[in-house]
Amino acid sequence: MSKRIVAICEGLIALTHGLAALLLVIATLLVFIQVITRFVFNDPATWTEVTARAVVIWMVFLAAGAAFRTGAMLALDLLHALLPQSMQRVLMGLISLLTLLFLCVLVWYGYLMTVRVHAQTVALLGIPTSWLYAAIPVGAGLAIPGVILHYFRPTPKANV
Repeated sequence: MSKRIVAICEGLIALTHGLAALLLVIATLLVFIQVITRFVFNDPATWTEVTARAVVIWMVFLAAGAAFRTGAMLALDLLHALLPQSMQRVLMGLISLLTLLFLCVLVWYGYLMTVRVHAQTVALLGIPTSWLYAAIPVGAGLAIPGVILHYFRPTPKANV
């Protein structure tokens, strides 16, 4: 792979990973506000629950690229360890290909779902429902470079 393409993909993954971390902070703050308004003031801010749910949905889909990049979502360690060295690369290729196929399906059908609900709005927020559904095709599309980089330039596994 070209160094420039790798650098762009790595930058994209770092960006989405950072955005996902920011969204985690926002979701935590929203849930905290919800708890305070509900149990301290006895007047729940209902919009925080819906917003936190939307933020978590986007966070999960944006973090997928970083998870694929590090191999966190492709764990077949037992099967991988049982195979001879030559077959391990074939297994990883097959897993990567199936994962890319699945992500392409998510992009396509996620896009169709997003378009289908564009006229609906999210209760309590008044924003189009398509903004929430868009997390599926956007997140899946942004995860594709992570899968490709993991196959061609695997990162060393962390000992946990």
